[in-house]
Amino acid sequence: MPVPLPPPADNCPVCHRLREVERVAEAAGDHSKAADCRVLRARHPHNRPVADAS
Repeated sequence: MPVPLPPPADNCPVCHRLREVERVAEAAGDHSKAADCRVLRARHPHNRPVADAS
Protein backbone atom coordinates (compact mmCIF):
# COMPACT_ATOMS: atom_id res chain seq x y z
CA MET A 1 0.00 0.00 0.00
CA PRO A 2 1.46 3.41 -0.93
CA VAL A 3 2.52 5.77 1.81
CA PRO A 4 0.63 9.09 1.68
CA LEU A 5 2.74 12.15 1.04
CA PRO A 6 2.71 15.10 3.40
CA PRO A 7 0.54 18.04 2.38
CA PRO A 8 2.23 20.90 0.51
CA ALA A 9 4.13 23.32 2.69
CA ASP A 10 2.02 26.40 3.42
CA ASN A 11 4.62 28.79 2.05
CA CYS A 12 5.88 26.76 -0.93
CA PRO A 13 4.48 27.78 -4.33
CA VAL A 14 6.19 24.81 -6.01
CA CYS A 15 4.40 22.31 -3.75
CA HIS A 16 1.07 24.05 -4.26
CA ARG A 17 1.50 24.08 -8.04
CA LEU A 18 2.47 20.40 -8.15
CA ARG A 19 -0.53 19.51 -5.98
CA GLU A 20 -2.87 21.45 -8.27
CA VAL A 21 -1.44 19.80 -11.39
CA GLU A 22 -1.81 16.43 -9.65
CA ARG A 23 -5.50 17.10 -8.88
CA VAL A 24 -6.23 18.16 -12.46
CA ALA A 25 -4.42 15.13 -13.84
CA GLU A 26 -6.33 12.75 -11.55
CA ALA A 27 -9.63 14.33 -12.55
CA ALA A 28 -8.71 13.89 -16.23
CA GLY A 29 -7.70 10.27 -15.66
CA ASP A 30 -4.01 10.95 -16.31
CA HIS A 31 -2.68 8.81 -13.47
CA SER A 32 0.85 8.81 -14.86
CA LYS A 33 1.09 12.61 -14.71
CA ALA A 34 -0.44 12.60 -11.23
CA ALA A 35 2.16 10.06 -10.08
CA ASP A 36 4.92 12.20 -11.59
CA CYS A 37 3.70 15.14 -9.51
CA ARG A 38 3.73 13.03 -6.35
CA VAL A 39 7.30 11.95 -7.05
CA LEU A 40 8.41 15.54 -7.65
CA ARG A 41 6.77 16.64 -4.39
CA ALA A 42 8.44 13.82 -2.51
CA ARG A 43 11.83 14.88 -3.91
CA HIS A 44 11.28 18.55 -3.14
CA PRO A 45 14.03 19.70 -0.72
CA HIS A 46 11.91 20.56 2.33
CA ASN A 47 10.31 17.08 2.26
CA ARG A 48 13.64 15.34 2.79
CA PRO A 49 14.68 14.26 6.28
CA VAL A 50 17.33 16.50 7.82
CA ALA A 51 20.65 14.72 8.38
CA ASP A 52 22.17 14.93 11.82
CA ALA A 53 25.07 17.38 11.64
CA SER A 54 26.85 16.07 14.74
